[in-house]
Amino acid sequence: MLRKLLTLSCLILSFFNAGAIEAVLSHSVFFLPDAIYPGNFNPYIEASWQMDPHTIHFIHSDKGIISQVKTDVLITGDGGKVLKEDHYIFQTRPCANVDEVAALNILELKRYLAVPGPVHIHIDLTDMNDTNSKISMQDSMVIAKPGQTPFLSDAQLIDTFYASDIRSPFRKHGNQFIPMCAPFFDDYKKSLSYYVESYNTDKIQADNYPLIRTVFISKKQFDAPYSKFLVNDTLQQGSDSGYFYGTYDISSLTSGNYYLSVELTDKYHKVLTKTSTFFQRANFHVTKEELTVAKQEINDTGMENVTFVNLNKTFIAQYNMKEVRAILKMLVGVSDAQGQQAIADFLKKPDELYMRYFIYNYFAAINKKEPGKAWKDFTVRIKEVNKLFNTGNTPGYETDRGIMYLRYGAPTDIITVDNEAGALPYEIWQYNNLKEKSGKMATDARMLFYRSSEVSLDYRLLTTNFMGEVRNLSWRSFLYPSGRNNNNLSSRAEDYFGDDKR
Repeated sequence: MLRKLLTLSCLILSFFNAGAIEAVLSHSVFFLPDAIYPGNFNPYIEASWQMDPHTIHFIHSDKGIISQVKTDVLITGDGGKVLKEDHYIFQTRPCANVDEVAALNILELKRYLAVPGPVHIHIDLTDMNDTNSKISMQDSMVIAKPGQTPFLSDAQLIDTFYASDIRSPFRKHGNQFIPMCAPFFDDYKKSLSYYVESYNTDKIQADNYPLIRTVFISKKQFDAPYSKFLVNDTLQQGSDSGYFYGTYDISSLTSGNYYLSVELTDKYHKVLTKTSTFFQRANFHVTKEELTVAKQEINDTGMENVTFVNLNKTFIAQYNMKEVRAILKMLVGVSDAQGQQAIADFLKKPDELYMRYFIYNYFAAINKKEPGKAWKDFTVRIKEVNKLFNTGNTPGYETDRGIMYLRYGAPTDIITVDNEAGALPYEIWQYNNLKEKSGKMATDARMLFYRSSEVSLDYRLLTTNFMGEVRNLSWRSFLYPSGRNNNNLSSRAEDYFGDDKR
């Protein structure tokens, strides 16, 4: 009997000992009525995280096979102010054998009161049976201050839900809502479920009814609904229960990046409030007919071949939120229009998890096998442009010259003109072999940069002569603030950008 127990113990400790803990973290923001000030609402965070049982050590106890994980939660607000600390030991459900352990769904959900403004979550998980096995997870958000008009909670992605009054952290309104801890629907996930709460709808005037509540899937946030994934509900006055949930069949939804969006409009089609959440889909079982229809109906984001990974094992894990924002700014100049819009949205309304996935997927699209190498190569270029074009107040990658350098590489030749009579200082960049945004090669591509004043250190892009970048026909009025004279007619700028060169 002792030998059997020892064998089982060895099996457990070896089978479930894959190094550091692996886990994923998600959050949704909901609101509670203020107990002191009627009509006001206080935000709270519903944080959930899921651990891979194969990366946690299990031991025998009197009750069965268990694992214990030390859990440390820190919630901070603006300026690093501590809003909540939580420290406890999480224990898994006792199992009778290894098969039960392997099938465990180790999911934790906690609710924490928060405040409007930037909020950061930091969670440390430490294996109590091997304190060297641990993981640190971070997430961030900006919580809007609720007003007196209608508003919605986050659109929470749900793994599954079912009717049950059993007391648990997952119970709401007579149902158990099990959240998804990663916004990823794999090849075998055929449905998408969601849960949303609504507030202040009782303040909508009667003549604005009936309301229309629309839930839809789109490629871009609040963009046109994607294909058939749209549901409308009509709400009469007094019919809103304060929450709603539903399920989409996404078996035909092709692989890609998407948003699940919710809009509430009045009978005049005025949008009263809206919310959305990002998710990814990997679907390799879609039929050829469905794929053809999908491609005909909507243009891709340029990131169709997405990959979901444990970000804690990738290059992006080493950077904090401030550095993540800086990386996104580095990518602005080399991203397409849709990518630039996504970055602008992230910087305006940060969501750390999605920001990290955006960065990872950008470099995975460059080098699928080694995205970390693609990122490393990019940092070499960033360091180079910072060294070349840093103005003191502005990093090189945010300057016009730095952006063009990142986008097109080093020019074949640079002509610097500092002392031309009547002209502001300027530079001309010549490329003998440049790939335009259209994909065509330009053998005589030129850019004109100028300093907007004598004291400015930064050169701004004034005009170019190739497709895909600015072509400013009035460049002379900027370069010659006092107007042209005969001496300017033989200037280098005229040589490269004069009328005969257009």
